[in-house]
This record gives sequence, C-alpha cells and structure tokens, in this order.
Amino acid sequence: MEKKKSYKDYLDKTFLEELNYKIWSTKGSRFNASKRLLKVADLSNLCLSMLSVYLIAVGLLSVYNIYSTETIDENLIAYSITCLSILLLVFGQIENAKDFSTKAKQFHTCGLELSKLYNDLRIFKTLKEKPKLNEKKEFAEKVSDKYERILERHENHEPIDHNMFKASKADYHELSKIDVYKIKADYYIKTSLIYHTLIILPPIIIIGLLIKTNL
Repeated sequence: MEKKKSYKDYLDKTFLEELNYKIWSTKGSRFNASKRLLKVADLSNLCLSMLSVYLIAVGLLSVYNIYSTETIDENLIAYSITCLSILLLVFGQIENAKDFSTKAKQFHTCGLELSKLYNDLRIFKTLKEKPKLNEKKEFAEKVSDKYERILERHENHEPIDHNMFKASKADYHELSKIDVYKIKADYYIKTSLIYHTLIILPPIIIIGLLIKTNL
C-alpha cells in the first residue's frame, strides 16, 4: 500500500517541492485571514448595534416611568446609562480604528495573487515534461522571487489563520481530532468570544441589578 504523503515529506524533497507547499499553505492562510476578519467585522457591527439597543432601552425606562422609584433607585438607571455610553464610545472607537473590512479585502487580494502563482507552479510541474536542471533552477528562482515580493506588499496573517488551514487539512498535516478541536477552540476565543460576551453580559448585569434592588 502506497504511503500517504504529508507536509513533512517536503523537507526531504527539492526546493521546488518545498516552495509548492509554502505557496499552497500561505494562500490558504491568507484566505482564512480574510474570512476571519469579515466574520469579526460582522460581529463587531452586531455588538455595537446591540449595545446601542441596550443603551436606548435603559434610557427609555425613565422616559416612560416603567419602573417604580420605590423599588428601583434612579441613580442605578443613570449609572447604567453612563456605563453603557462609555463602553459604546470606547469600544466603537477601538473597533472602527481596526478597519476589518479593508484588511480582509487586502488579505483576499493577496490570496488571489498567490493562487495565480501557485497555478503557474502546478502547470510547470504537471505539464512540463522532464525539464532540465537549469530550467528547474531558473523557474524556482523566478517563482520564489515573485512569492517574496507578494509577501512584502501585504501584511502577514495571524498564526491562528495558518492553524485553521492545517486543521482543514488535518489528515495531511497529521493532526488528531483533539488537535483540531484545540485549534477551533482557540479560533473561537480569538475571534468571537469578546463580542458574544459584550452582547450577552450587559443585559444580564442590568437585569441582575434591577432584581437585586427589588429584593
């Protein structure tokens, strides 16, 4: 039975084979970075929208006199509004400064450039019949130079993007199910956890304080 190839096999092969893996994996990582940032952008917008809703909802409690001053302290309502306003202002400024959508587009563009380079390399390897050593050397140098120039023009992706690429090719990279689970858990923590926390936690805290004042 033929042994299944893995990424480690490239270490024992030619520079062209190693370059093939580097371009392939970097391409996948850059597309993953684009997807991650688009997801974060959506979560960021949702989080800011929900915080705005919470702020308006708490403010309307006093406008429409929904609560009783005998059971709920007006200062608690004012304090909640102030805290939510500060959180919304600071968090909004931080998130807007990160410009997720623009960065996502840049990573996608980088991925497309690497895809073209990868296709050129695959065409040479599969369609060029028995290329001479000097042809291989010349082609490898040209592809390597283009690869380095592409990387110089674009921001580097995060390690989690490369880890997600490896997780998507778990068998090829010899990753166990536990390894894949750890990578996906780390991805959630670094991508979604803070936004889900900011969406869920404020109403829980406010409702908890309101209930406490009624006891």
